[in-house]
Amino acid sequence: MVQDNFKILFGFIFLVLLQNLIFDNVNLFGYSCPAVYLFFVISYRFDKSQFALIILGFLLGLTVDLLQNSSGANAISTLFISFIRPFIIKFSFGVNPDNISILSMKTRLDKQLLYIVLLTFIHQFVLQSVAYFDLDHFVLILRNTVMNSTLTFILLFAALNLFKKKA
Repeated sequence: MVQDNFKILFGFIFLVLLQNLIFDNVNLFGYSCPAVYLFFVISYRFDKSQFALIILGFLLGLTVDLLQNSSGANAISTLFISFIRPFIIKFSFGVNPDNISILSMKTRLDKQLLYIVLLTFIHQFVLQSVAYFDLDHFVLILRNTVMNSTLTFILLFAALNLFKKKA
């Protein structure tokens, strides 16, 4: 149990530093910035406390916001996906997932893709909506959501396949 908590703490710190030092400086097409810190929420074990994930999700977003000097959009969007994650898991994998983590899953690839796509798209849509907070910029919100979600999905899917436990 202590070892799991150290893994969670190490993953939290590592992803925040990776986001801040490397991926915040990536501007593909001038406006696309991947959110690799979502790997923490996506790969968080299914059997761990949902309340702890909500707190950690908020702290993750808040830490990224503090390091980016942004207005709190990351905290709100990460908190939101941490809260709706159980519903996305039930929608993607069924009522009771067989595994304890997406990193140890042996389920079909389409279910895993659906899980990752939904979480990244919802996160990016909430992030962009809070950042712009104006319906006059709806087209810009959608464009940034699609571009950032695509880039984030590619990086997260590659990372998940890299760290997935081989059976």
